[in-house]
Amino acid sequence: MYIQYVLALPALAGIAMAQSYPNVHVSGARETTAPAGYGSLSTVVNLVLQAYSGSTAEALNYPACGGQSSCGGTSYANSANQGTSTAASVINAYVAKCPNTQIVLVGYSQGGQVFDNVVCGGGDSGAGISSTAVPLISAAQAAVKAVILMGDPRYVGKLILHCIRHKLTYSPFCIQVYRFSYEVGSCRAGGLDARPSSFQCPVGNKIQSSCDSADPYCCNGNDANVHQGYGRGR
Repeated sequence: MYIQYVLALPALAGIAMAQSYPNVHVSGARETTAPAGYGSLSTVVNLVLQAYSGSTAEALNYPACGGQSSCGGTSYANSANQGTSTAASVINAYVAKCPNTQIVLVGYSQGGQVFDNVVCGGGDSGAGISSTAVPLISAAQAAVKAVILMGDPRYVGKLILHCIRHKLTYSPFCIQVYRFSYEVGSCRAGGLDARPSSFQCPVGNKIQSSCDSADPYCCNGNDANVHQGYGRGR
């Protein structure tokens, strides 16, 4: 599912090879308590690397913690705050160095929240971020071509009724659609740090955010195993 999404992006289709910089660069932000590296992102990151010859990848260096001693005791809020700031700085610096590289962001759980904050802005009270500005420079905003989020606590999942009228009979035809068009999965409720349903992400057309109803972190479920199941062989 995730690699099909990336492959379908026109911005990444037919890009030239043999440059002094990579054509595609993947940045991955792991989930809470996962050791340094990609954590549960590994499968998706590797799928992107295999799909684009010469592409590169880098794991975001941030606490990925929720107060546990195994990750240094950093609170979840401080960890997500640091991750957001670090990710913005790293991406901005990378684009300044390699302005023609196309960037793919892949975030899992807390890492999804980090990249959600980075590309959408809007502030995040759960992470102590009061500024609503998108922290990426304009060149970096343009360089980011795809954002894959899995188990993001900022997931909204609300449905709205979308109605149109038949052009001849004027009879209404209504269907339920996601409030955020980039959200996929079975969740119909908000995550632990859900965005307001009125929020508008300026780059929603670049995002795919997955969450299922039994997930207790990006939704209101009670099965933690579901939260660990995204991106496995898909």
